[in-house]
Amino acid sequence: MSSYYARYLSGEHEAVWNDLRALGDIPENLIEDASAVADETMIRVAQHVARIAAALPEFGWVSSDRLVPAHQPPTEDDDDLVDTLVDKIGGLPLALEACLRRVGEVWFAGDCQVLELTYHQQPAPRGAPPGPEYPDPLCLGNAYSLSYEWQRCENPADFVFAISPDESTKANVTGAAHGIDLPAVTADAVLRGVVGRPGITLVDYLRESVAWGGFPGFSFTPELAPAALITLRTKPDF
Repeated sequence: MSSYYARYLSGEHEAVWNDLRALGDIPENLIEDASAVADETMIRVAQHVARIAAALPEFGWVSSDRLVPAHQPPTEDDDDLVDTLVDKIGGLPLALEACLRRVGEVWFAGDCQVLELTYHQQPAPRGAPPGPEYPDPLCLGNAYSLSYEWQRCENPADFVFAISPDESTKANVTGAAHGIDLPAVTADAVLRGVVGRPGITLVDYLRESVAWGGFPGFSFTPELAPAALITLRTKPDF
């Protein structure tokens, strides 16, 4: 029987992740194999993130926070911190752990007329997400974000890692966050608070994000997506 990793490399990306999720808590004898899948997945995610991040300034994109770049890849220090957090928290979903180690911090929220992104610009979005005024730019916290939130957590047994602001907050409208319940020793993690996508997992959310050039909110009204987005979009290979 082929390993999950071998199947993944052969192109069974979605099938392998579906099978891994069906396992629930990962058995000890499958940890290495499943971790290899998660690692390879996030290596590919990081490549797409870096590609989109490099292209955004060409469209006149400006970060909503001038101190936060579109992408800040992880360092060796991040890797060491993840090791510590796994022990302290009591386990991370393999997809989240690999994301922290391989992808790092992502922040596509900002202003860009060509991509129809507004944060500081007016008018403010009307109504509520999902919709074209809430493009849901991809944002991901890194290991330091997780460490900061863990230190502030008052009840470790009921900890939710706010890995990203939600669609409203990314559009500078009062909102909440996309969260992951921890601790967990599963392969993937449900990403809570994603409007219009109940039960979506981290890996599937990242697939949708890459498919829409880093702005998955436009998938709800594709006919209203900005024409320039086509240059950032691609079929996910993970």
